[in-house]
Amino acid sequence: MKHTFIYIIALLLLAGCVYPYTADIDSSVNKEVVIDANILLGNKSVVNLYYLQSLEVGKTQTSTGYPSGTVYLQDEAGNTYPAEGSTGYFTLDVPESTGGKYRLTVVSEGNTYMSDWIEPVEPPVLKDIHFSADDEYVYVQMDMDDNGTGSGYAAVQFDEIWKFHTDYLRSYGYDVEKNSVFELMKPDNSHYWCWAKQVNESQQLVNYTELNGNVKNFVVQKFPRSDNRNHSEYDVKVKLWNLTPEQYRYRKMLEENASIGGNLFSPEPGVVKGNIYCENNPEVKVYGYVNIAKVTTYTNVLPATYSTWRVKYKLTEVASEDWPVYYGKGYMPVDLMLSDSGGEVVGWGEARCFDCIAAGGTLDKPDFD
Repeated sequence: MKHTFIYIIALLLLAGCVYPYTADIDSSVNKEVVIDANILLGNKSVVNLYYLQSLEVGKTQTSTGYPSGTVYLQDEAGNTYPAEGSTGYFTLDVPESTGGKYRLTVVSEGNTYMSDWIEPVEPPVLKDIHFSADDEYVYVQMDMDDNGTGSGYAAVQFDEIWKFHTDYLRSYGYDVEKNSVFELMKPDNSHYWCWAKQVNESQQLVNYTELNGNVKNFVVQKFPRSDNRNHSEYDVKVKLWNLTPEQYRYRKMLEENASIGGNLFSPEPGVVKGNIYCENNPEVKVYGYVNIAKVTTYTNVLPATYSTWRVKYKLTEVASEDWPVYYGKGYMPVDLMLSDSGGEVVGWGEARCFDCIAAGGTLDKPDFD
C-alpha cells in the first residue's frame, strides 16, 4: 500500500473530475511531498513520506525514491516526541494523551511541513471481540458503542499472534557421508510447534452514522478454517479510534480509488483536502493527511474450535542417487509415503514442511507491541 499512495493521492487531490478525460500531469511535480501519518496515542505509530509521482498515460513510471528528513510530534505543553527513521518510513511512540492538542512537523530537504493543531477525541467503547465461523471461514468480529464524542466514523486496526504446527513430524534422518536414510529413535518434534505474529498497519473504516452509535458483529479479520491461525491458539488485539468526517472521507476516497476494478477518476475526488502545509513557504504544495487519535484496545483468545486442518505440502519421492542433490536444496527425509510404483518409501520434504521456524515462526511466544 505504501507505494500505491504516490499515485492515488495524486489522482485524488489533483484530478477533480466528473467526466472522462486524459490526465496530463507535468513531470515537474514528482518532487512534491506526500505525508501520510496515523498517530495513535499510547501505541507505536507510523509516518510515511513519499514523492508525488508524475502521471503520463501509456508510459511506465520509474521510482523517484522517498524523501529524507526528520519527523517529530509536539503537544501544547511544549513536549516533543521524535520519530525514528530517516527516509520514507518513520515510527514514533507517544504516551497516552492527558488532554490538549498535537501537531506533526516534518523537516525535509529545506522545507518545514506542519499539520494543523489536532485535538484527539475520546475513542468509541469497544465492548467485545468474538468469533464465528461458516463452512469456509473464521470471522473475528467486534461490538462497539459510541461514547457520545464520536462523529459516526471510526477506524480499526488489529494485530495477531497465533500458535501453529508444521505439516509433519520428521521421523527420518539423512547421513550425508553414507548417503543413507535412517529412522529416528523417536520423531523430531523440536520444531513442530511455533508462534507467529502479524502487525497490520492497514485501517478498516467504520461508518456508524445510521446505527445510533451502536455497531455489532463488525468483521475485523477473517481467515480460512484450514489456516494455521486455527491450529491451537489465536490471540487478537484490536485497536479502535474515532475519525472526523473529513478524515473518514479522505480515507474512504483513497480506499475506493485503490480498489481493484474501480475507476481511479471517480467523481469529485479533488474536493478532499489534507491538513498539512509548508510553514516556511505557503506556495510549496504538500499532500496527504495527519491523523492523531486516542485509542481503545481489546484482546481476546480463540482456541482451535473451528479447525479443519489439512496438510498443505506433499512429500516427494526421491531416488537414492538424487538424495545429495535434494539435501543440498534444503530437503530432508520426513515420513513414509506411497510410492508411484507401489509400496511405501520415505518421502522427502522442504524445511517448511517439518520445521516451523523455516515456515516463518518462532519457538517463543511474542508479545503485542
